[in-house]
Amino acid sequence: MRDATRRHWHRWRIAAAAAPAPGAGRLHLPSAVHAGADEEPGPDGIRHALVARVRSEIAAGTYDTEEKWLAAEEALLRRIEGR
Repeated sequence: MRDATRRHWHRWRIAAAAAPAPGAGRLHLPSAVHAGADEEPGPDGIRHALVARVRSEIAAGTYDTEEKWLAAEEALLRRIEGR
C-alpha cells in the first residue's frame, strides 16, 4: 500500500460544512440518472441502495456514459467561462 501522506489524502476527506446555495456547483443530468434520487438516506446519511447500484454499474462498466461525460464537459466549460 502506498504512503497516503505524500498525496495529501487528509485534504480530500469530506468535512461537515454549511449547506451550499441551491443549485450552486450542481451538475444537471438527464432524468434517467436520477432514478434513485427519491431514496431516503439511512441513519448515517448514506443512500446505501444508491451506493450499491453505482458500484455494480462501475463493476459492469456501464456507469460512465457518453451523456454523463458530455454533461460534465459542458458544466466544466461553463464554469471556466464564468471566471
